[in-house]
Amino acid sequence: MAITLYELGGDQDYRYCPFCWRSLMALRHKGLHDFKRVPVYYRDRSPIAFSGQDRVPVLVDGDRWVNDSWDIACYLEDTYPDRAPLFGTDSGRSQARFISAWTLELQRPALTAILMWDAFEHVDPADRAWWRADREKRFGKLESYRGDRQDKVVAWRKLLEPLRVTLGEQAFLGGESPAYADYIVFGSFQWARCISRLELLETSDPVYAWRERLLDLFDGFARSAPHVAT
Repeated sequence: MAITLYELGGDQDYRYCPFCWRSLMALRHKGLHDFKRVPVYYRDRSPIAFSGQDRVPVLVDGDRWVNDSWDIACYLEDTYPDRAPLFGTDSGRSQARFISAWTLELQRPALTAILMWDAFEHVDPADRAWWRADREKRFGKLESYRGDRQDKVVAWRKLLEPLRVTLGEQAFLGGESPAYADYIVFGSFQWARCISRLELLETSDPVYAWRERLLDLFDGFARSAPHVAT
């Protein structure tokens, strides 16, 4: 039975959830190409009701299911040990967990604030009233995020310095080849690329070159996703 990944659906065919992209890249890394992608919308979580919770991604593999991008990565690593490793070693898994925590600091609140309005515009139209009410409880009026954001982008780039220093010395966070740590961080960049025309990275930045390498992986799998960035 083919694997199914339930992921966040957006306006038209946009699939932009950063955590779902972590799992999508992990599946391709493992060479598990024959998987089905099923969109789940904010207004209707019934496709994942079987999981007893309402968050994506959810992966179904035969009669087993796993939710949460980290648990999905661990499941794939442990269930398919004969395929390309996502972590490499126990220490690699532990280091990836640290990267996961650091990436949340990178994304929230700084990147989230920069892309709030872009995200709203790519929510499925039927979900926008719910999404607005939910986000405005936490972040205030969405329209306040529509203004000039370039100063915020410049400040956000400074947060990338640990990534920049590392990628100035090696091709990937995993070394000479990508690992799950790369996909953790890449999920946030892919989210931005899918929904926003803002130029978050300068072309001279080692992080830009790293992102391009990841976009080219797996025959351009991530690059070919619906996106608005140039």
